[in-house]
Amino acid sequence: MKYFILCLFVAGLSNCGKTHAAVGKITEQVNSPPSIQRDKETLSGAKGTGVEMNDAIKTTRGKVGITFADDTKVEINENSRLVIDDFVYDPKAKSGKLAMKVALGTVRYASGQIAHNNNQNVNINTPTATVAVRGTDFTATVDEIGASTVILLPTCPGNRIPIDVSKDCYTGIIDVITDGGMVTLTKPFEATKVYDRSIAPMKPVVLNLLNFDMLNNMLIVSPPKEIKKQEEQTKVVSTGALSVDFLKENSLVNALDAQQKDAFQDKLSRNLLDQNFLANVLDIINAQMAAQLDLLNNSKSGLLPDYIATSGVVAEVDDNNVTLYRNDGSNTQSVMVPKNQNSKIIQQQGSVEIINRVNNGGTTIITLRQN
Repeated sequence: MKYFILCLFVAGLSNCGKTHAAVGKITEQVNSPPSIQRDKETLSGAKGTGVEMNDAIKTTRGKVGITFADDTKVEINENSRLVIDDFVYDPKAKSGKLAMKVALGTVRYASGQIAHNNNQNVNINTPTATVAVRGTDFTATVDEIGASTVILLPTCPGNRIPIDVSKDCYTGIIDVITDGGMVTLTKPFEATKVYDRSIAPMKPVVLNLLNFDMLNNMLIVSPPKEIKKQEEQTKVVSTGALSVDFLKENSLVNALDAQQKDAFQDKLSRNLLDQNFLANVLDIINAQMAAQLDLLNNSKSGLLPDYIATSGVVAEVDDNNVTLYRNDGSNTQSVMVPKNQNSKIIQQQGSVEIINRVNNGGTTIITLRQN
């Protein structure tokens, strides 16, 4: 008993007695265990390890499964990162709230009690979209620049794809939402892709998947043929890969004279081209459109020799200064340096690192870091 009292006293002095309740635990772990970033501490996520709010779980060569207190299940694929933003659950009322962010790679989500009882309390984000869940399964795959592929999955016995999905499985509904619009997925293996939070998600398509094992990071380097086809059709309709038809806003266009209209369209085109939704594997189209920017012409003359418009970094140049800023969907970085100064600017957002030199770079190094 004396030892117990002494431990409390020492813990109070050192603050080591302060703990947070686990909101779930790692129930499956294959190959290398993930790392868990908790405050300033990095833990190994072996099977049985508890997870807490604000944990960032990062995998490398292994996969991991997490079961939360409300029976929500999350599977994190190799080379992926998930952040648990919020989790509150009352087991008696079977209600609460859940918020997570898929920051990189492929994560599969299966609804628990919170989503079944009140789907409005579930908030799943990627850098470019928000997924509103109505009690079902889905996967989200996020590439290095934040583009997100979301696939609605049937809930099937044994985690398999049966011969008759409609007979053996249940398929719910999810809404994929951006600042530019929303699409609703209702069919098994229906998918959409989002390149930037400012534009609407791609028109949904149904994928012909053979098994659940195909739902991994290969969706980044080799998108399903149905998505590729829809991307090609979208480019044809949208003229030059711009998927926002802002010229149909007649109330704005008609209110401007010819000179104002041209300036207005140039500004909109500039903003859209600078967004990272064009940073796709379609390098040829992107390079052609990016070459139209005056900024790239400045780059060729030596002002920004490393600048790539499709990196998602937006550059503004005036008579005296150069400003570089980037928004990954959740965070924004911005830095301004004198136009005649030799500077090296390093921008880090999560796993993405972009380096730009102003003039020759020199010995002035500025580093911006956001986890």
